[in-house]
Amino acid sequence: MAGGLLEYSGLVTKTKAMRARLLDADDYASISEYETVTDFIAFLREHPAYTPVFERHGEVAHRGQVEAVIRDSLYMDYCKLYRFSGVQPRSALQFVFSRYEINVIKNCLQSAMEGNGREITASGGFFERHADFDLKAVMAANSVQELIQAVTGTEYEGLLKELEVRAEQSYADYAFALDIYYYKKVWKEIAKVSDKDTRQILEQVFGTEIDWQNLMWMYRAKRFYSMEEEDVKKHWIPVSYRLKPAETIRFFETENTDQFVETVRQTAYFRGKQAVLEPEDELTWERVMIRTYEKICKNHPMSVAPVLRYLYEKEHEIDLLTTVLEGIRYRVPPYEIRSLIMAM
Repeated sequence: MAGGLLEYSGLVTKTKAMRARLLDADDYASISEYETVTDFIAFLREHPAYTPVFERHGEVAHRGQVEAVIRDSLYMDYCKLYRFSGVQPRSALQFVFSRYEINVIKNCLQSAMEGNGREITASGGFFERHADFDLKAVMAANSVQELIQAVTGTEYEGLLKELEVRAEQSYADYAFALDIYYYKKVWKEIAKVSDKDTRQILEQVFGTEIDWQNLMWMYRAKRFYSMEEEDVKKHWIPVSYRLKPAETIRFFETENTDQFVETVRQTAYFRGKQAVLEPEDELTWERVMIRTYEKICKNHPMSVAPVLRYLYEKEHEIDLLTTVLEGIRYRVPPYEIRSLIMAM
């Protein structure tokens, strides 16, 4: 058992209590009916999972602030779980924190490059102590050059400088490059984890995530962008978990989305003893991750797996809330909002 009962029992119990406060179908049905952002904020202020973060930030009025605050609730939850963890779970949670670092940099990049004035927050004290960069300087950056200056001396400096010198780099180019860097780094570091069970859990979680990030990127590229193969490959994460090299070649050779989907259905994710999806299931990253976490948590109930599952579910919840918030802002009919979140 990964890490042993004593190291994980308290942490898993705390995680279960936090998971019980995730929003349910009735909550989403209710908030999809709201007509104003004010109503949306009032609901979250009274919800036990979000009351602390709204109290921390005080007055919140417009959509950008709300998005930043609910995103910060994820970081606050991570902080709680990290502080409650022992040495072994903390080492595993560091892989998640690295993603949060990347997300903060991406958000600040987007704000600087697109001049959209986005509200950015990152649960101050904890990030300031643990981040590899000066959080305040990164969040204050108004240009790519200022952001590079803010991460000088960190692992991100070289990558951002390399991207900056290339002609006509968009925010999407930076975001893809940062994501690829993150997954390559994580995959390399997972191989160094000494505890066998923990290493296997991390391989399953992040390996599945990488495979499906690649699959969903290719699906979008084929369906929406009509991109050349070489352009698709530029954004392909050069790591494979359960996808065989021959299968990857076939993915690139498919001529349309129907062929691509059928080819994916022939992989180990749909076939064999370790399949996590049913033949009739749709191809969605969220569905495969939820099924993967269910299987891992069943096999490793006293491990870091339930903690990772909760953090994934919380992040997904925030994405759903952001979608609802956008729908309310643009006066999308409630039934359409519900359809959007059911498809996520």
